Amino acid sequence: MSAILFTVLRFGFLALLWLFVLLVLQTIRGDVFGTRVADRGQRGSASERKAAALARRAQRRETPTTPAGHTPARPRLVVVAGPLTGTTLPLGTASITVGRSPDSALVLDDGFASSRHARFYNEGGQWWIEDLNSTNGTWLGSERIYAPVPLHPGSRVTIGKTTMELAQ
Repeated sequence: MSAILFTVLRFGFLALLWLFVLLVLQTIRGDVFGTRVADRGQRGSASERKAAALARRAQRRETPTTPAGHTPARPRLVVVAGPLTGTTLPLGTASITVGRSPDSALVLDDGFASSRHARFYNEGGQWWIEDLNSTNGTWLGSERIYAPVPLHPGSRVTIGKTTMELAQ
């Protein structure tokens, strides 16, 4: 084998070794400091934010009213225990994912939560919760759930250190 080829292989191996070390350090850093949560309000251009605000206003105008003129209460998910106590998520028609992943609707910075831990979804006017094959499980009251389960107002869902309640 020529000396040049041998030198190139040595430097290639050294580069791969350093790449491995840097990836290990990045993984350790992520485990020590937790998930980085991006500020969702600042994403997109000014025109995109303006369009989103107009869409929200239009949706409010289309909200049906009762004969008394009051708008019906929309269901919401309220965090009642854990680091995010007091956080409220209004539930619309779209499903909501909960977990450590930054693209979740409710981001949990909790070592006991999976990246995509659970999903809340509406089917036929009824809210359901589904565990997304999480490691530590999703608990409805004191029971661990394995299949989609319907939620009723006041139902308490526990994921890791966080407890949420369905409120009307």
